[in-house]
This record gives sequence, structure tokens and C-alpha cells, in this order.
Amino acid sequence: MAYPAPQSKVVIVSDGGDDFSHIAAIHDCDYHQMQNKTNNKNLVFSKAESIFEYAHRLGTYCKEFSNSHFLLLEDDVLTLKCVQEKTLLYDINGCNKNEFFDQPVSHELRKHNPRLSSSKKIWYGACGGSIFKTEFMVNLLTDKSRLMEEARFYCSRASRNKWASDAFLSYLCLKHGGTIGQYPGFCETWHPDYGDRMVEGSIEILHQYKRLYEHNS
Repeated sequence: MAYPAPQSKVVIVSDGGDDFSHIAAIHDCDYHQMQNKTNNKNLVFSKAESIFEYAHRLGTYCKEFSNSHFLLLEDDVLTLKCVQEKTLLYDINGCNKNEFFDQPVSHELRKHNPRLSSSKKIWYGACGGSIFKTEFMVNLLTDKSRLMEEARFYCSRASRNKWASDAFLSYLCLKHGGTIGQYPGFCETWHPDYGDRMVEGSIEILHQYKRLYEHNS
């Protein structure tokens, strides 16, 4: 499956993982190697400080982008076509409307975001394959002291299985007036129309595609 070479900056961060600097050099990517600074072994963080480290790091590297949006790549994200910028209508484009915040978190969001006041359940996004508005994310993640306070407050309200990057970034976005929604080119492999969309070629970004790294592991 071919995908277009990026025309803008690509930033790669390996936090406690293998050294991919040689691959980054081949593809002219900015590369940062870290020694497991978030102290994390899976998708769910173990403490507020780790969530803070991730979010602050993301905010730091967002500043390197000059383009209006950036794509969150993960090892199970496959880029198939160029994304149409006119379809990016939100601060975070990419969501799973079957994933909801815990009620204490939702209660906090309703207090701060009038658009959510009538929402019984609030879903979140920011998974791999999501596309973020650069300026919004830089402003959201720049203040270190506020970010640490937000991480601690979030962990005091959310169940431990929701201490994940996508949930926390969505929480920050919605609490501070941002918007989250889907863009038409996004798809996940569990979506009912995944097969049909692959045939018709309407998928731009595919998430949960694990065949490549499972085959090579």
C-alpha cells in the first residue's frame, strides 16, 4: 500500500524505545530519543506526572510545525491518501463516539464548556490518526504549571483506565472551549464499512491497522 511522502515536517519521538535516528535521517524527520521519561509500559499512564510529561512534550514539539494542522502518527496508523484540509472543521479532528468520559469528568466539562451543558454523555477523540489544529494545541499545552494542575485534577476525577493520552488531550480541549469531531477521511479497522471503503478508496487515514508491525515483531 503506497502513501504520499509528507511535504511538511515530521517529528518522531522514541520514549524508551529503540533508536530510530537512522531511519529518521533517511526520511529527513526531526528525531528525539528519550529514556522512558513518562515511565510508561502501555497505553494507560500510571500517574499524573506521566500524563503531564506526555502532554508537555507534545506541546513543545508542536511549536516546530509551521503548518496549520498536524497528524498524530502511531505504529498502527496508515496514511493512504492526502487529507483534504477543508474537511478539518474542529480543533481535534478524529474521534470515537463510543468512548465516553466518566461522569465526574463530564460534570467538570459541562461547567466550563456551554456547548456541552445538555450532553448526557461526552465522548472523546485524539486517538492515532487524529489531526490537530496546531495553534490551538500550542496555546493549550504551553503553560507548564497549569498543565500539571490539570493532569492532577483529571486523575482525581477519572478512573485509572481513562488515564490515557487521548482522553486527557480531549479533556483539555473541551474544558478550554475547543471542539472535537470526525473528518470524513478517517477510518478504523473495526468500522462496519471498513472493507467497502478500502475497495472504493475513500479512506485517507486508517487507524488500528496492526498487520505491518505484528508481522515484523
